[in-house]
Amino acid sequence: MKYFLDLTVLGGVLALSSVSWSADYNFSGDWEFIEHIAGSSKPYSTFELKLTEGADGTVTGSYCFITQSGNRIDCSANGIDNLAGQVSKDGQHAEIHFDSFFGAKGGVADLASFDGLLTWKVRKNPIGDFFYGPYSVTLNRKKIDAHQGQRQVVVEKAYLYPTPSATTVKSYLIKGDYVRLIAVSDDFKFWKIVYSGKNGIAIERWIDCHAIDSCP
Repeated sequence: MKYFLDLTVLGGVLALSSVSWSADYNFSGDWEFIEHIAGSSKPYSTFELKLTEGADGTVTGSYCFITQSGNRIDCSANGIDNLAGQVSKDGQHAEIHFDSFFGAKGGVADLASFDGLLTWKVRKNPIGDFFYGPYSVTLNRKKIDAHQGQRQVVVEKAYLYPTPSATTVKSYLIKGDYVRLIAVSDDFKFWKIVYSGKNGIAIERWIDCHAIDSCP
């Protein structure tokens, strides 16, 4: 059980009382919204929330919004948090303050948890630079799997480069292998990735964005 200190002034006397609310940690976890357009197998938009709810009712985390079939990507490849807020007394709602990774700052969104779902509604748009949304969506809790947060190779051979500008390579990954994204090149054509070699050692290389279906 979590507790607030409720401060009330009665007849000039400050009264303190303890107000409790459910400690179900309804917001913690990974959440996702996926939008498809008729006739297309590739999502038009995806919105993911990674949230951690603390024992004091604070909520921290980040979002990743990809829209226009990958032409707009409002995410951090380095896992930087861009939102924080506070759970309300009922344990089912939270006010979230967030910044866009495009540079817009000071946005406010309302989160509500019900029946295993999460709603995100922007109450105040962030100011400055760009913000593409989303403005109102319902998210499902993501299923946990061994490759969560990784990308899968979608081509028969995905060649691994020491730098984005390299042209001669010998090593490659095959279709179905998994990699974790670290950073994107300045022209957004290559991703710096880390993968596990045969001996279990983590290896960093660059890979063509088409090989993992992650081109902007």
